[in-house]
Amino acid sequence: MKQEPVGLFEKYFIIWFRIVTEKIWTGDKKVRNTFLAIMCFGVLNVFLLTGSIKDFFRLEEAAVYDIPSTLYGLNEKGEYEPIAEYYKFSRIPVKLQELKPETSDYSPDNRHKLIQCFLSTEDNSFYSHNGIDLKGIARAFVVNLMAGRVKEGASTITQQVARLKFLSIERSIARKAREAWLAILLELVYPKDNILEVYLNEIPLGHGTIGVGAASRFYFRKEVQDVTWGEAAILASLTTRPTQFSPIVNPVSSMNKVRVVFRKLVENGRMTVADAEKEFASLEEYYTNLNRSPNDSAFSDRLNRFPYVTEYIRKNLIRSIGPSRLYNGGLKIYSTIQIRHQEEAEKALLPALQRQTIESNQRAFRNIDAFDDLYGSGYSLIADLYDLPEFKFKISKIERTFSSAYQEDLRDEFYALNLLTGDDYLGDTLEKNYNTQNTKDHLLPVEGSLIAIRPETGYITALVGGSGFRSDNQQIRPFQAFRQPGSAFKPILYAVAMDYSGKNPDPEKNVTPATLFADSPLQYLMEDGDEWAPENYSSEYSGFILLRKALEQSKNSVAVRVLEQVGLSNLMESLRGMLQLPGRDIPYNFSVSLGSFELTPYELTRAYAALASGGKTVNPISVLYVEDNSGKVIKDFRKDYEDVERKQIISKEAAFLITSMMKDVVEEGTGRGVLSYGLNRKAYGKTGTTNNFRDAWFVGYTPELVTSVWFGYDVGTISLGRGMTGGKLSAPVWGRFMARALEREPAKEFPWLSEVKITKRTVCRMSGKLPSGQCHDLLEEYFIPQTVPKDVCNDHGSAWNVVESKPQPQSTQNTAEKKKQDTKVEKKPTQGKPPKRKNSVFSGDEEIDY
Repeated sequence: MKQEPVGLFEKYFIIWFRIVTEKIWTGDKKVRNTFLAIMCFGVLNVFLLTGSIKDFFRLEEAAVYDIPSTLYGLNEKGEYEPIAEYYKFSRIPVKLQELKPETSDYSPDNRHKLIQCFLSTEDNSFYSHNGIDLKGIARAFVVNLMAGRVKEGASTITQQVARLKFLSIERSIARKAREAWLAILLELVYPKDNILEVYLNEIPLGHGTIGVGAASRFYFRKEVQDVTWGEAAILASLTTRPTQFSPIVNPVSSMNKVRVVFRKLVENGRMTVADAEKEFASLEEYYTNLNRSPNDSAFSDRLNRFPYVTEYIRKNLIRSIGPSRLYNGGLKIYSTIQIRHQEEAEKALLPALQRQTIESNQRAFRNIDAFDDLYGSGYSLIADLYDLPEFKFKISKIERTFSSAYQEDLRDEFYALNLLTGDDYLGDTLEKNYNTQNTKDHLLPVEGSLIAIRPETGYITALVGGSGFRSDNQQIRPFQAFRQPGSAFKPILYAVAMDYSGKNPDPEKNVTPATLFADSPLQYLMEDGDEWAPENYSSEYSGFILLRKALEQSKNSVAVRVLEQVGLSNLMESLRGMLQLPGRDIPYNFSVSLGSFELTPYELTRAYAALASGGKTVNPISVLYVEDNSGKVIKDFRKDYEDVERKQIISKEAAFLITSMMKDVVEEGTGRGVLSYGLNRKAYGKTGTTNNFRDAWFVGYTPELVTSVWFGYDVGTISLGRGMTGGKLSAPVWGRFMARALEREPAKEFPWLSEVKITKRTVCRMSGKLPSGQCHDLLEEYFIPQTVPKDVCNDHGSAWNVVESKPQPQSTQNTAEKKKQDTKVEKKPTQGKPPKRKNSVFSGDEEIDY
């Protein structure tokens, strides 16, 4: 039979074992040698069970803490200021030398009162033993034996440090043996003060706090250096069972345990009886005024000034540096958020969303019994067939009916009666109910988004993701809400069209701010034989109109005609470059001109930032760099940002033209609402309102900042209400934010403005052509040099400026043929089936009377 080879170590061990055995059994002291050999092998086995060579290399980890990470934002002085913390358990490291000694004539121990309380209750002989207290073990054995249960522990502070840093809470002899072994090693490596410092920073003290620093701030709202004797006794009482002895959860049990701490202080000669009684009595006020929820935790106390910003950055950092390092690494995260911008963003948007929730008055589904009433019997049958759980509500129908009636009717009557009786208790109860109930009273909340980006650097300076960050409302809508932009897409379309005309000039098809388009009804044949008829919001038309005026008044028919004139295929590459939609594409149909596809507020704002940057793409960034606890940069996002090329998608001239056109939108058109709050600089932007008033937008910029504001319901089919346009809802919020955020920043000009090559010409306001002697209404207009009009106006006195009537079938057919040439997707309607007219996919948001 083939045998396994024997290694060199095995050979040496066999030879060594034979030599040792031979020495044991030779000579006159065989019994003694056998006993010693057994003892040696026993000690070796104990070491192999309790110790490890790796333990010697892990000891340096004992003084390393899991420290929360801090997120910083920029204040008005340009200095970084903490705005959030990331952690799962609160820990505030405390240095032992920061705890000032006490002055007492009675006690020889003048250490800080907190140290004295912990030493008295946990390990009074800490400074005299070597990691294991044999007397304490014997005493605990006797006490527990007499009590018939585990009443007193025997672990020293050093052993507790070993368990907290390296072991689990498993109750077993093996764990206790390893705990003792590691305690001895810790005593050999670290001074006593260092071990005690680690203990004070690692001991769990309930409600998500780790260490005395975090516990002091949570329980008493003060730093640990400032605690009183009574407060120090409370902290020391929490070491064994923090939940049971928590003053918030069980104040009676807490007081009893604190009394034990004071008794220990007296027994150990650290306090007199009179002083102990006095300090214990002083806690009465603390317990009397303690009015906090038992479910309160340090996690809710963490620094988190701007929850949407905190959550957005948290998600990004977890992907790049991992959760463990983020929560425990003590990192310093330097963001691009400007505190003033963020504060003004929340002040502008959140109250507006609350007001709009009441104004829109869209109620949540309340007839929750309808399913049971209509389909209850059918559900029972299906449940029997497929073994489904029983259909039931958490509360009865009577309870739901009473709760609804109480909140809407009875409570107000109770409140009025209470004013007459003056009962304080009932008044407090009603007031608490008002504050704790769902303030929306069954109304669906109107949600919104605001995001601001620096166009030159891409720095995100403000971010608000909804009506309020709660456990049931954590969607970060600037990045996660895919909504149709409506007319807010027109500036991007027009900019791309004018850029194409500048690069491919054609006197017959050039698109300029002075190009004349017909604002009249349109009809298109669809693939299925139906008709698509894009309409203006008011269903009113202005006849022929210059493109600048069409953008100012947000004319839908003109937007479609621009796309029809230039050709979608000619613009698609530039549109893709402006929007930057990886993994998604722009629909290839004419409804694109009306913003009928979905974008996030972030994507739309980024496209506008490209316009504000002179046609160059912008790569937004929210975190600049991350440092570890020692100040070393572990992740520099600025390098990643600089490595991404900024592409020139459209010319600076096209960006200049659309910017000047959007200035008219703000000053004279649908965006006049942005001027309500006294914005002290030029602004450029565009409103957007989608079909049936489902979305309300305003997106715009100044040379310093690009910002978008969106209003809408999370359910995209619900209307905000008749007349709730972007000009009415979003524009004022945008104006308030920009006015307040930029009021202390000097006004600037676009840095790329000096490089723009633009020609200025006087044209006829009615035709957009060079004026003749008969033209009296003139306009100064900007042009890309290649697209300057060459025709002289000779149209005065003709009938060209009459509003078009409803097109005849022949004109409809011609229009459809033109579209077919561009898109090549139309099909003739099936014979015998009359074409079915479809309503407008989108309504515009031109000015209406509010």
